[in-house]
Amino acid sequence: MTTILIVTGEADSVAVWNGVLRQDGYRVVSARNGLEGLVVARKEKPALIITDRSMPLMDGVEFRRHLKSKRALARIPLILASAEPIEPRELEIWDEIWLKPVSIETLRASVQRLLNASHEAV
Repeated sequence: MTTILIVTGEADSVAVWNGVLRQDGYRVVSARNGLEGLVVARKEKPALIITDRSMPLMDGVEFRRHLKSKRALARIPLILASAEPIEPRELEIWDEIWLKPVSIETLRASVQRLLNASHEAV
C-alpha cells in the first residue's frame, strides 16, 4: 500500500486530506511540524509528502531543505500547501504548490500525477 505523509499543524486539513486519501486507497501518516515530519519520513519512507508552509518548530521550507539533504529521502515528491503568496524563486523547488483552501479535485489530481511520475522515473 502506498504511504503518504502529511506534515501540518492544522488538524482540519489533516482530517480532510486523510479521509480523502484513505478513501482512495492510500495509507496516510501525519506529523504536526517539520521536526516530527523528518522523524516520520525516515521511519515510514513515504511515496509522497504534503507539507504546510507555516508550522511551529520547523516550517515547510526548512523541512524541505532537511529532507533533500538526506539521500534516502531526497527523491520523495513534495507538495507545499500555503495560504500565503509564494515567491517566484520558490516555485521551482517544489514538485507542486497548492494555495489554500485546496479542493478535493486538486488533492486527488496532484497526488495521482506525482505518484505516477515518480513510479515512471524508477
